[in-house]
Amino acid sequence: MTSLRPQASQSQPSPQPPPAGAGLVVELWLDISCPWCYLGRHRLEEAIRTAAPAGGVELVLRSFELNPGMPAAMPVLEYLAEKFAGTVERARELDGRVAALARADGLPYTSDRQLADTFDVHRVLHLARTHGVGTAMFRELQRGYFGGELDPFDPETLVRVAADAGVPADETRSVLAGDGYAESVRKETATARDLGITGVPFTVFGGKYAVAGAQSVEAYAEALRTARAQLT
Repeated sequence: MTSLRPQASQSQPSPQPPPAGAGLVVELWLDISCPWCYLGRHRLEEAIRTAAPAGGVELVLRSFELNPGMPAAMPVLEYLAEKFAGTVERARELDGRVAALARADGLPYTSDRQLADTFDVHRVLHLARTHGVGTAMFRELQRGYFGGELDPFDPETLVRVAADAGVPADETRSVLAGDGYAESVRKETATARDLGITGVPFTVFGGKYAVAGAQSVEAYAEALRTARAQLT
């Protein structure tokens, strides 16, 4: 079971102020290609659904690039073998452990997926947040990515998934064709590092308390109850 710890840089402002009247604001730093973020986001959303009153919690997804400037897409097992595991077989074993956890949570998961630079995904997330659908868009994009159903690094896929969530397609295409929200993503990642965040998922409750790593639904629910008692 996890416990809340005071956020080290409590005076550091959030990258983008959350909506007024949102109750307890929960900020989750994550990257789309991170399997632990896939688990953590799902479990945190389940905890909010079951442990918080309707409208009492505002979940805001924040950008954190695990592999900024990755030069080219590559199979995830090859990447894991090169960086951590040594061999593809060992990489498959390591990814399989996460796969078992995901499937136990009812989430689709395949190791047959690509890894690439996630910067454009984050830029579209920022656009979707302006329409109030950032979490919904990211949820579907991440589920499809880990389920092997879509490629989030394909621009037209980003356009389609964002449109399904409620973002006009012409706005997404305009962002992807230029540098829209690029500085916002960089600032948000820099803020994370200023706060001492070195890995994701990382959850901040009310700008004051933090929980690192992918926790269980029960642990997130307990953190929510504790934060609400202390901050609201």
